Amino acid sequence: MIKIKHQSLIKGAFILMLAGLFNRVLGFILRIILVRIIGDEGLGLFQMVFPIFITFSIITTMGLPVAVSKFVSEEVAKERYRNALKIFKISMLIVILSTLIIVALFAVKADFIAQKLLNDNRTYYILLSITPALLFVSLSSIFRGFFQGLRIMTPTAISQIFEQVARMIITLLLLAKLIEASLNYQTLAPAIGTSAGELVGFLTLSVIFVYYLPQLRSFKDSTTSDSTFSILKKLIKFGIPITIGRIVASLMYTVEAITIPGKLQEVGYSISQATSLYGQLSGMVLQLIYLPTIITIALNSNLIPAISESVAQNNNNAIRKRSQEAIRLTFYFGFLANIILFIVPEEICNLLFNYPQAGDILRILALPAICLYLSQISGGILQGLGAPNLVVRNSIISLMAELLLIYSVIYLPHSLAFEIIPCSIAIRYIIMTLLNFRSISKQVKLNLPINHLFIKPILAGILVVMILPQLYKVINYMSANNTLSLILAIIFSSVFYFAFLLWTNGIVIDDFKKIAK
Repeated sequence: MIKIKHQSLIKGAFILMLAGLFNRVLGFILRIILVRIIGDEGLGLFQMVFPIFITFSIITTMGLPVAVSKFVSEEVAKERYRNALKIFKISMLIVILSTLIIVALFAVKADFIAQKLLNDNRTYYILLSITPALLFVSLSSIFRGFFQGLRIMTPTAISQIFEQVARMIITLLLLAKLIEASLNYQTLAPAIGTSAGELVGFLTLSVIFVYYLPQLRSFKDSTTSDSTFSILKKLIKFGIPITIGRIVASLMYTVEAITIPGKLQEVGYSISQATSLYGQLSGMVLQLIYLPTIITIALNSNLIPAISESVAQNNNNAIRKRSQEAIRLTFYFGFLANIILFIVPEEICNLLFNYPQAGDILRILALPAICLYLSQISGGILQGLGAPNLVVRNSIISLMAELLLIYSVIYLPHSLAFEIIPCSIAIRYIIMTLLNFRSISKQVKLNLPINHLFIKPILAGILVVMILPQLYKVINYMSANNTLSLILAIIFSSVFYFAFLLWTNGIVIDDFKKIAK
């Protein structure tokens, strides 16, 4: 008989972080290859389509993955296993029906989206090629929400690895076939690869679910399960704010994909120049900025059900402890990444993408990006507390502030027009973080230990600022190899960073024990 066992917050996050790191490494390798074959303009075309895809996938799932994760964890905490399985079945049925409708609509309206929303006919076939992925990503999300509700993160990690490997293989095979083709056809490779990867991820989760199913059915509880109507009502009531919140978050990227190239054209850039600049921003710089979200995504997948379980048990101490733990891990890892990106942005962009000019944009966003990670964690805390509506409100306010700044570019000199865009994104990160923590403080007092959570990593970051550039110069002088010098300087300065945290008890032995549990 298969044994189903909860994983601790840190261990579950650690499993997902390892899978996320593996996937990001493969993703970056693939992106580097894409940049060298289809260039920043081709990458810009794909990045224009991707936010539309994400928005439609949010609509198909209707916030149910988070709802499933939250309510399954609550039912398991009360040992109502029959109800937990029923929540999964109802959610899966809803998503199957909604996805079939939305996928058909997406395929039929692809031409309208390409011409009227994205204002670029070249995106039409990309939209069609990525359409099948909508079905598979939606169904997979319910499986993942269910396993996360059980606080078993291994199935999610395994499926993500299989998905990314399949995406990379299919994309590279297609790129090899289309190497002499026009840009329009080459950009289909990552779209088809995405669909193939999502199919493999879905099949992997299906096999794992069948593997666990006998154990899930063997659990006995004395209580009768809730009625289908009451479960449906609860799921929709919680899922609608989640859906709105995620649509708002997705709209941030969709609006950027539509607005930024358009505004750049209004101030004098050609359509090719505007697409290329957007490709540098979204396809290169933001991908580096999002790298530490491996941590926040992994933590949130564990944090939401963990806090929901604590809420069900009326355990405020556990809520505070788990929230502090998540914030600490986010700040420790995220701040190190931000410092490195701020110190050597041109060198990193040149190494990865052969576009050192993207480093200017990266430096603007590097330090404020810590607020992006904290906003994601604080949003997860609010969802676990059962207040997704507050995440929606805060997201809308921060998006409005960003849009006001983006629209202001038409009143600025041509030389400053593009620089204001990453600044507007940074402002959104900051506002959203402040609003989220303000909302949390009204529901539960986190009592954050400022010295432990923030001062220690900031001091360690100052150490990195002092050490990294000097290490880079010394190693480069000895080796005359820029790539080797950059990699070793980053590794050694990171070692100093974590050594300082260990020395000051920012990181303690208990952290390692929690990973091993």
